[in-house]
Amino acid sequence: MKNPRSLTIENTKYKTDRFTLHQESPGRWKVSGRDSEGLYRRIRFNAQDLSEAVKMAEEILRNPGWSKSQSSNPQDESTTLRISEALIRAAKTRNWTEYTRKNEIAYCEYFLKWVDQKGLQYWPELRLEHVLEYKKHLIKNGCVFDTVRLYLRPIRQTSAWMSANWPKQYVDICRNFKLSRKEFVPTRYDENRGNPYLSIHQVLDFLDWLARDSERDCLTVGVALQSLVSLQLQEAYRLTWDKIDLHEEAITIDGVVKNFYRLRKIPIPTVMVWLLRRVRNIRANQALPNQIYTDFNNYAHALRRELAQWNPYVKIKPKDLRNTLQTEAIDGGWYGYYVQRYVGHAPQTIGERHYHGDQGKRLIPLFREKVVSHIEAIISRWNAPVDTTILLGLRVAKIG
Repeated sequence: MKNPRSLTIENTKYKTDRFTLHQESPGRWKVSGRDSEGLYRRIRFNAQDLSEAVKMAEEILRNPGWSKSQSSNPQDESTTLRISEALIRAAKTRNWTEYTRKNEIAYCEYFLKWVDQKGLQYWPELRLEHVLEYKKHLIKNGCVFDTVRLYLRPIRQTSAWMSANWPKQYVDICRNFKLSRKEFVPTRYDENRGNPYLSIHQVLDFLDWLARDSERDCLTVGVALQSLVSLQLQEAYRLTWDKIDLHEEAITIDGVVKNFYRLRKIPIPTVMVWLLRRVRNIRANQALPNQIYTDFNNYAHALRRELAQWNPYVKIKPKDLRNTLQTEAIDGGWYGYYVQRYVGHAPQTIGERHYHGDQGKRLIPLFREKVVSHIEAIISRWNAPVDTTILLGLRVAKIG
């Protein structure tokens, strides 16, 4: 063994898969790993030799109640709180959705890997310079502004939480931290830079390609909802049959939403109605995205894979399929208040917010006139293959 001071041992007896035992100095050891409750722990203790250290490490991880007072250097909790513990305890005070919780855990684990490389164990060891260094690390790895902001969010929230709980021991190390978009502004022109999108005709080509294969066809409805109706990826994934009215040719978006204006009922184009009727008749119980994929991440991965199969030159994220309708409206000169409300955007002016009659039942016929009619006009100009399934279905829907 090249490094006698460090030893990684397989641990299959407890919930943790691995723990790391490190000799920091003669008689002084550090164990890092998950205890029997699944919490990540880093604890220092005294042991005479490797054999005794292994036994103590197993005892520590087996008993989550093993307190710091059992170590040889007991201190106040506020000064011995590990970084991982601080992040977990601060997180428990926040009202998370399941989606946010999963993401925040991933952000925290990435930060913990970074502090491990820096040799930082306890929260009092963190300083503003470490947060700034971590930010540079994220930028260097190619993270864009919003990604860096999200990865730093649990650190900033925990810093404020620590300061609020122990105001005498801590200041908020992130209080003066600022994240500016200027740090992410490129210095060279790139004609490919910007928000990519597929035109409605390109979307129809993609839908036709998906519908020709029984396995790919499971994505057809989701793609149409995102592109032709401008639903967000999660809105498309969460849509259920009880929110779809094929007789009225409208869908309702509600539940967990970003703001009040995301709660809406919108009419849908004829081709969307036919696609929904088609999948309901073929496989009613395995037609909508949430009936096929266990979560929206799996749906997004499948969509990304099929986009690359369809056209390797299309560089668009699954969530950006929503750009189709709004870009077509802007380029076509019909983007305005009704398009914004149709896609769930909040009113922009005082007049729109307070004086416009925006009752849902009043807006539905206006949505048909101001939005859906334009979508139908663009679809009617699609240069479709002669044998396209979608066009045939559209004709049937019109005749019926």
